[in-house]
Amino acid sequence: MNRRHFKQRTHSWAICTSLVITLFITSQVAGESEISSKEEAIFACMGTAIKTAAPEQTVSELREVCERQITNSFSERKAFEKLAASNPFAILPHKPTYLLPFTYSDPNYESYNFLPEGDAFENVEAKFQVSIKYVAVENFILDNINLQFAFTATSWWQTYNSDISSPFRETNYEPELIFSYSEPWSFFGLDVGNSYISLNHQSNGKSGPLSRSWNRVVGGFSFGTGDLVWALKTWWRVPESEKEDALDPAGDDNPDIDRFLGVGELAMLWQINDKHNLEMMLRNNLRSDNKGAITLGWSFPLSKRLRGYVEYFNGYGESLIFYNQSTERFGIGVKLTDWL
Repeated sequence: MNRRHFKQRTHSWAICTSLVITLFITSQVAGESEISSKEEAIFACMGTAIKTAAPEQTVSELREVCERQITNSFSERKAFEKLAASNPFAILPHKPTYLLPFTYSDPNYESYNFLPEGDAFENVEAKFQVSIKYVAVENFILDNINLQFAFTATSWWQTYNSDISSPFRETNYEPELIFSYSEPWSFFGLDVGNSYISLNHQSNGKSGPLSRSWNRVVGGFSFGTGDLVWALKTWWRVPESEKEDALDPAGDDNPDIDRFLGVGELAMLWQINDKHNLEMMLRNNLRSDNKGAITLGWSFPLSKRLRGYVEYFNGYGESLIFYNQSTERFGIGVKLTDWL
């Protein structure tokens, strides 16, 4: 490791450690909410139920119905989302939206070698994600099936690299068309709270040698058990024609991507209390030449709406440009919206 990278790594870890300590102290002094999240979820459920309630139904009766429905953190999230979705002007959170001002990773930047700045990228950069969805049609064709549009953008930004004008090194774009089934059902004794099928496109918006993209049909479901929420999804990649030439704009940019990203992933979120969430994502290609990935996350409140966030990733597919390269990244920052 050269002196520049050693000093950069030492300085970045000092900043990261200081920020973690600051965020943790802030979380300890953050004010307690006057109303518990379960109580607020019951109010949200009642706000939705009153729209279809019989004239003779009392507030007490509505509350009893909602108390039976709000049984865990996953059902709380659904109650809030259902009330918000009834507003035609509302855009809802999809995946978490977060900002990690400081992340550290040490990838191989060979893919960028043909660019003038290809050998000047730094290992310390910012990462952020914005993810939203919109409920376009409720009860689409069949009861309890909602048609949703979703969009997620994840960016890696060379914020502190003024030598090359602090560029956005990579951005992954992920639009989705989702058919979501909102009614609970049982699967081998598991109480499934949400299930869906989506048409998913993901690309990095680049051309030439840096171009990465794929199209998938994704299916998944989520279920809650106490303070734990599990989510399982699998996908089928839509085939693309082979490229006749590497620089040909038509054809498959990354024909072996499923060898590294596999055909599905398992996620878990543990809501320890109203304050702290621990999350984990596991992905594996289920092949003899085993390739996989793990993401670990910890989030905690800084205020009523803002949460501190610490994330660790190790494996393949953190970003499309490095889909076939194992990377390790640690980052700290804030979440604007969480899974729960």
